Formats: sequence, C-alpha cells, structure tokens
Amino acid sequence: MVRKLAEVMEMSSYLSFLIKRFLAVFLTFIAAITLIFIIIRLSGDPFSTLVFEDPRITAEQIERIKTVYGLNKPLYEQYFIFLINTFRGELGYSLYYQKPVIDVIMERLPWTLLLLLPAITISTILSIHLGTKTAWRHGTKYDMTMTSLALFLRSTPYFWLALIFLMIFGCYLGIFPLAGSVTPAKEFPSFLNYLADILWHAFLPITVLVIREVGMYILYMRNSMIEVLGQDFVWMEELKGLAEGKVMHRAARVAMLPMVTITALRFGFMINGAVLTETVFSYPGMGRLIFKAIMNSDYFLIQGAFLIMTATVLMANLVADLLYGLLDPRIRAT
Repeated sequence: MVRKLAEVMEMSSYLSFLIKRFLAVFLTFIAAITLIFIIIRLSGDPFSTLVFEDPRITAEQIERIKTVYGLNKPLYEQYFIFLINTFRGELGYSLYYQKPVIDVIMERLPWTLLLLLPAITISTILSIHLGTKTAWRHGTKYDMTMTSLALFLRSTPYFWLALIFLMIFGCYLGIFPLAGSVTPAKEFPSFLNYLADILWHAFLPITVLVIREVGMYILYMRNSMIEVLGQDFVWMEELKGLAEGKVMHRAARVAMLPMVTITALRFGFMINGAVLTETVFSYPGMGRLIFKAIMNSDYFLIQGAFLIMTATVLMANLVADLLYGLLDPRIRAT
C-alpha cells in the first residue's frame, strides 16, 4: 500500500513537472515571437527598395502582399494577425525566391540538420570523454595542456577556423570540395554514391563545428567532474577498493547530468556557428539562407527563419528538461 502510494505521488510529481515545463515553453515561445515581430518591424520597410532592386516584383504585387498579410494595418492588428498566421503555419511569401517561406525553409533545414546533429553528437561524446580524463588528472601536465588547448579552440572564431580548413584541405591539398552540398551536374550510379558525395561535401563543415564545440564543452565537463570528485560517495568508493576506472565511470555519470541541458542549449549557439560556417563553405543550409535573406532584405524569410530556429531550440530544451527530470528526481520538485 505504501509502495503504491509512493508511486502515485511520484507520477503526480512528474505530471506537475511536465505541465510546468510545457507552460514555460509556450510562454517563452510567445515572448520570442513577440520580440521577433518587434525587431523585424523596427528594421524599416524592406518593400520600399524591392521595386528598384528586383524588376520581377511590381508595386501592385507588393501592395497585394501587404494587404494579404495585414502589413497596411495598425501595429496591434498586425501583431494579432502575425500570431494567428504563425500558429497556422503561414509564414509568408519569400519575395526573393518567389515561393512560400515554409517551402524555402524546408528545402534548407535538412542540410543544416545534417551538419548540426552529427557535430553535436560527436562533440558531446568527445567532450565528455576528454573532460572526464582532464578532471581526473586535475593539476597534472595533461590537465594544463588540455585546458589551454580547449581555451584556444573556444576563443577561435568559426569563420577563421572554416577558412583555414578550406584553404588547407580544399585549395592546397584538394582533398575536399570548396563549396556546395553535392557535386553539380553529376549522375550517380546508386544512392550510396550519392550519399558518399553528400558526406564528402559535409565533412569539412562538420569537422569545423566539432573542433570548435569540443574546445568549449571540454571545460564544462571538466568543471562538473571536478565538483563531483569532491563529493563523499567518490571517497567511499575509493575506500571500498574499487578500481580507478569504475570510480571514474560512476563519477562521470553524475557529472554528465548538467551536460544534458547544455547539449540542448547548443542547438541555439551552434546555429550562430552554422551561419558563418555555411557562408564560408557556400553550404545551402539555414545559416546561409539567413545570410542571403538579410542581404536581400527578404522580410518574410528572415521572420520565418528565426521563428523556425526559435521553435527548434525550445523543443530541444523541452526534451532536455524532460530527460533531466527522469534522470534526477530532485528537479521535479522545483
């Protein structure tokens, strides 16, 4: 009876935790899209220059677009129309690409995910492994060397690292392509050949993102591990005579908990790196799309790209919070 009561209370606690997290994500999303709405409107009227910059677009088309999306109405009405359209998935029409914004984004988003998902996975595994070893050897030459290297990599700009890799492996050695995501005008005998060509083009951008991220998150794991190594349970396991590897492994499992949240937050930070990395490698992902949208004053595309990025980051944070709640019951009580 007591056991069942404890299980019910635990489920009730987790359900309350879920409701709080979903509500927090929803309110954060509303705040984020409100901020996007304000910033985009403060940037001025991009339509005023489009008629002169792009002869394909007529003044009548622009007036029609403004009427359809309520841009000729008072600001408060524009805001409510913007909210309704956002939840309906109506992100507007790209004047530069001459197609709906959601279609343009869906063409580019998979290419960015192809970079981000492997980069985050590989860099997380390397960061946990190297950060654990660095913390375990705290105060040694290995620790000082790895910490100095991590600090150097952390302070290295994405675009500089991308340019160095492109110059060495693309220009001088000619091992990897200089631009794009796939070899243009090439026929592939099989899907495996096509996939190999995609990975060949993605290798350098992924490598740049991994190196830059490892440099940053080794330090997070190292600091978390050092804090855990000072706890009583580590001393108790050492006194029991457990092997060094087992003690380090158990301490690392506890130290990894903050990395769950940090890994989710990295989606947001890595998109910044993707903008620069994709621009250097002329890679057709979201980063380069945002760059081109800004350069061409593509009003709806900028707005839609930031909305999709915001939703992606918030969903990643929500998943991290739910996992953290399952791994650490103390979080559910907060």
